[in-house]
Amino acid sequence: MKRRHSIRVRLLGYIGLLLLLVLAGFGYVAWQRDGAARIAAVDRELEQRLNLLIVGYRPDAGQRPRETSEPRLSPRALELLANEGGEPFYYRVWHGNGRMQGRSGDAHEISRPAQTAHGKLLRMRSEFRELVHFTPTGRCFLVGRGTRDERAAMRADALSLAAIGAGVLLLGLALAWWIASRVTRPLAQVSRTAKQIATGDLSRRIPVPKPEDELSEVASVLNETFARLEDAFARQKQFTADASHELRTPVSLILTHAQGALLREQTPAEYREALADCVSAARRMKTLIDALLDFTRFDAGAETLAREPCDLAELAGDCAKQLRPLADAKNQRLEMQLAPAPCLGDSTRLAQVITNLLTNAIQHTPAGGIITLRTHRDDSARVSISDTGEGIASEQLPRLFERFHRTDASRARATGGLGLGLAICKAIMKAHGGDITVESEIGKGTTFTATLPAITVTK
Repeated sequence: MKRRHSIRVRLLGYIGLLLLLVLAGFGYVAWQRDGAARIAAVDRELEQRLNLLIVGYRPDAGQRPRETSEPRLSPRALELLANEGGEPFYYRVWHGNGRMQGRSGDAHEISRPAQTAHGKLLRMRSEFRELVHFTPTGRCFLVGRGTRDERAAMRADALSLAAIGAGVLLLGLALAWWIASRVTRPLAQVSRTAKQIATGDLSRRIPVPKPEDELSEVASVLNETFARLEDAFARQKQFTADASHELRTPVSLILTHAQGALLREQTPAEYREALADCVSAARRMKTLIDALLDFTRFDAGAETLAREPCDLAELAGDCAKQLRPLADAKNQRLEMQLAPAPCLGDSTRLAQVITNLLTNAIQHTPAGGIITLRTHRDDSARVSISDTGEGIASEQLPRLFERFHRTDASRARATGGLGLGLAICKAIMKAHGGDITVESEIGKGTTFTATLPAITVTK
């Protein structure tokens, strides 16, 4: 991942942009307020000197205003108008007829301002700030001064604010980088862990940060996902190994018998026996392959199930009728308690579940035992198969529906079991929106119960 595209860099950019806008806005407002305060101070000085000038041009008793050509100013007033050490003040006085009455000794050529409705007027003329006052008799007083000092001070203030703002911005960016690093550190750990998992180390987990926050929640969820992923890979690996092992035996049998038949001349009876053994091994392979294809379709959600009204009682009765000869051969008593249990489902697949469970019960129940087949309906449609067999150890129950799992491997191979029947039953019930459970006790027997959502039958 390119550095400029990282979350840390983008987060730093967003914080830096926000900080820059805030500092620029604050600096501009502060600079404007400072400039306005400086000009306001100049305006107050102009107002003070205008008042002194008006008093100085006030005529004596019995004297007309136009006869006063020079103001009678006090030494303090003259000092204020001179403003030594700073920008010099200047003034102009015009009669009502526009003739110049008096002026300061400077070289500025200023035309008489046009009279306005307001008595006083503040204006900027180039770099000069001027205050104009019109008297009721028509005389015009103008007092002004240059603003180069204020402008220079404002430029200095702007540079100072820019320097301070740059320092604050750099400090803010450094703090933002630290914050961004702290915030994105768990994400970096997630990335590192994901890369390690991608290389095959499925045991890796993300350290969950404290205190608990959104990132802690994300880390916990990802750890759970990684744990399920590790479990899925482990089960897939075990499944592949088990399937390979199950296929190896029939393939070896077929090769052995076929090669034996080809190596030497045999009687027709021996050829038929070899072919029969090959057919038996091929059938076992076909059973395994069909089961694996079923699992593939169920895992991919590609198995198409018919959703038709059916009754578990009728399906259980048909399955019991087909398998009763097996129970009779072992002198077992097959009891049926079949109450209506309507549901929606694929009758062929549901019959497969009942047949599988009933076959297991017959195989694992000793001669003279009792097998009970029940169907009933409460909030769900249920079918259960109970036997009086040897039972299943409690430590075996959690893994009973795993693929290729056998509670007794030697006996299962002797009876032709693959360890897939119960796993297929579980997959079929899950695909119907139901479930299958087991209860067992050593020496007393086992009960399997398959549950489906019930439906209401209208007559």
